[in-house]
Amino acid sequence: MKILILMRHGKAEPYAETDAQRPLTQAGREKAACSACAIKNAGYRPSLLLTSPLLRARQSAQIAGDILGLAPQTAEELDGRLSAKGLIEYALALLQRADCVMLVGHNPNVSLAAGILRREYTPFAAGSFAVFDLTDPALPKLLALGD
Repeated sequence: MKILILMRHGKAEPYAETDAQRPLTQAGREKAACSACAIKNAGYRPSLLLTSPLLRARQSAQIAGDILGLAPQTAEELDGRLSAKGLIEYALALLQRADCVMLVGHNPNVSLAAGILRREYTPFAAGSFAVFDLTDPALPKLLALGD
């Protein structure tokens, strides 16, 4: 199986010197931890955890990585500027070299990418995740959805 886990960063503080520097709120940290625990408890073990370089995503990925036993790596492609289709293409390329990949990014592209894969749009709340089987990219299967 080729598994893709898409996660939106947890809730962030509304203000910082720049948007890229907005840290997670306490609730955002707790939600990221809950989502990572749900992913782990469902038996998903990413071998690659990539995150947006923006602080709130890096913090979410670090929390998830601590729970999943995996060090996150920063990927500029996840900074929110990539289109939803571009995000899916990026994920498919990563799945050529890994069986389970987790990406931590931003809305709207995380919600839109999940919607394309599901063929049904569902907005992602901060800290939410979706797990897909992309073994056959033409027939993606939703395996889990964490609110």
